[in-house]
Amino acid sequence: MKKFTFVLLFAVASAFAQPEKLPMDYWGKTDAMLQDQAALLFEQAHTVLDKYPPSADAGDERKLALFAMDALLHDARLDATRAMTNYVERRFRHVADKLETEKPGEGEIRVHKLYNHGYVIATPSVAIGVDIFRGGRRAAPAVGDDIVRSIVDQCDILFITHAHGDHADKAVTRMFCDQGKTVVAPPGLWEADDLSPKITYLRGEETVTEVIRIPSKNTELTTRVFPGHQNRLPNNLYAITTPEGVTVMHTGDQYNGDDMKWITRVGDEVGVDVLLVHCWMPELEKSIEGIKPKLVITGHENELGHGIDHREPYWLTFRRFADIRVPWVVLAWGESFLYP
Repeated sequence: MKKFTFVLLFAVASAFAQPEKLPMDYWGKTDAMLQDQAALLFEQAHTVLDKYPPSADAGDERKLALFAMDALLHDARLDATRAMTNYVERRFRHVADKLETEKPGEGEIRVHKLYNHGYVIATPSVAIGVDIFRGGRRAAPAVGDDIVRSIVDQCDILFITHAHGDHADKAVTRMFCDQGKTVVAPPGLWEADDLSPKITYLRGEETVTEVIRIPSKNTELTTRVFPGHQNRLPNNLYAITTPEGVTVMHTGDQYNGDDMKWITRVGDEVGVDVLLVHCWMPELEKSIEGIKPKLVITGHENELGHGIDHREPYWLTFRRFADIRVPWVVLAWGESFLYP
């Protein structure tokens, strides 16, 4: 009797463990077809990207995978669908896993791209978050708090460039503050909020240089804050020098012609190793020549909160950067690049 009961229970458990049978037709189920097609293409694209990782000399296979994602991310019918949110969450989980398992070696930094223009810059001694944003809308973020928290747990500090919602995510900021970690932002961001006393506001009419202590790691970051703007909105450009002596600069959404007078001189003030630049920065070639980075990593492609015409595709980044003489790399969400 006991043997029969065991066999019966095993058979029932096995039946429930069988993989879900995939549909063989979608007649009358257009939305389901689009979602399943998107999920398959996202998966296949990243299979190709894993085989052909980020490089300053991207080949046809890698470009085709990125361009396939452009087509998906420009199909507004997929916005806020299960296929899209699952994809974004998986890319965040991928970064969380990489932060835990792939530590940079001596003299190295690893730049992890999250979503939009958000990054984690990991060194052997510190992990720096910049403009970490969960995606989606305030009422319906694309990434769950538990996944974001797994990244925040592994970061030591957060920098916010400006007050736009696709760069300044209050929920992410609160996670950093609740853990007693430093958050650096331009003045005016959430100053009437209970978060304000926990934020370090940095900015001046000229370049501000600040040494920021990270007590938990017994180390410090030398940070230069350049007074940029997105139109008239204050937009901090941060040049962050890690304890290992590598300097990474983030442009935020710099977009103001009057600032070109000092952007063209940045390279004379600080030696920038890696520039994290938004792909639609105006006067791109002139700006990069003035900053003089050793490597450029592009960002802000395919921000889903924008209309189709301003969801900057990867293929347009390749066109814009075709004449840039500094080595440059295009990362998909969830990918990372090891420097040098």
